[in-house]
Amino acid sequence: MGEQLKEVSTAGIQDIHRIQRSFRSVMNASARPGKVFAMARPEEGSSQHFGVDISLAILVKMFIDQAVSFCVVSTEAPSIAKAIQSETHASLAPFESAAFLVIPQAKNGSLSDAAIESAYGGNLHSPETGASILLGCEYLASQEEEEEELGSEDTLYWVSVEGPGIQDSHVFGIDCLNWLWARQRRKDEFPCGIEIILVDRRGRVVVIPRTSFLSVLATEGEV
Repeated sequence: MGEQLKEVSTAGIQDIHRIQRSFRSVMNASARPGKVFAMARPEEGSSQHFGVDISLAILVKMFIDQAVSFCVVSTEAPSIAKAIQSETHASLAPFESAAFLVIPQAKNGSLSDAAIESAYGGNLHSPETGASILLGCEYLASQEEEEEELGSEDTLYWVSVEGPGIQDSHVFGIDCLNWLWARQRRKDEFPCGIEIILVDRRGRVVVIPRTSFLSVLATEGEV
């Protein structure tokens, strides 16, 4: 029993350290919208937690606690939401009013698109109360990566991010764009809107603040 408790304690400490290191990466990504940063990932063991990819689970643990509300947008939403609520004690809410939306797959089509379009965007008095979208995707890439390092069989789209806090523009690659079109269809009045935190299976993260402007540059091989 003592050895088991020791193992649980050690795992818990490692988890805390991993979240702390990842938090610094997310803060760097927030300070430089559209730039790709790498979070800390477990070296071995399960690739999932809460029923979602471990990288997305790290974001959930980082931001969701008993002080906030959340919603899971997935065909497996009930089981994922139950697991998150059990560990974080956060309250469930509809995606129109939740503080955080957890979307395990950006390619969920109409399901994720509707949630992004309808998520709460704050108001002119408190724009910072707009929802944050924790959005899982297959692949994120920086322009600095060599083509042979990308290793993605899907089409890679290059997205330019401009706006407050960005001197010129930052560019990143991603395997899908439906989340971007859903964001573009929103009718937020500046400075209201939603924040989107993209994370892929490798632990790469990109932050899109509510005040950023996005445009699609090209597909893979055209940059």
